Amino acid sequence: MKKIFLLITVAAVLNACNNEIKSGSADSDSTSAKSPVTLPYTASYSSSFEMGNPEFSATILKGSWKDWENNNIDNMKSWVADTVVAFHSDNSMVRGVDSLIATWKRNRAQYKAVIDTINAVIPVFSTDKKENWVLVWATEINTKMDDSKDTVALMETWRINKDGKADLLFQFERQKRKE
Repeated sequence: MKKIFLLITVAAVLNACNNEIKSGSADSDSTSAKSPVTLPYTASYSSSFEMGNPEFSATILKGSWKDWENNNIDNMKSWVADTVVAFHSDNSMVRGVDSLIATWKRNRAQYKAVIDTINAVIPVFSTDKKENWVLVWATEINTKMDDSKDTVALMETWRINKDGKADLLFQFERQKRKE
């Protein structure tokens, strides 16, 4: 009888310890996730984002990145809105899908080859603005017609409209320092 009592006691203590560890870690995780965080600045657009639709990431990577790399710029009409506005890293702004296609074709024609490496892609949804965005960080190696190469780090932010097409682009670039 003493052995059975001892086994039940040990089992109860172990079960209690497991429950404390589980509920303690779950409570701390859920509390930190649900507690509002006070930011030192007020975001002018939004600070209320959640993970977005991964299909939009595929759209941007297949369209913007893979088509650029493979010099298939004409495919842009399938995933870019007619009213697109693109702010490029060279401080130029392009409006409309036809103008964007012409600009990208002209720019891509400077390169014999392009190799893109995607470092990260994140689809996000602004819960207060009800807008989808895709964020892309990448490294690009461009081979010019004279066989010289440029390496650039790129960051693109694409907005996806209600039709699932890209209608806004913000692009930022950092060229690799030449040695």
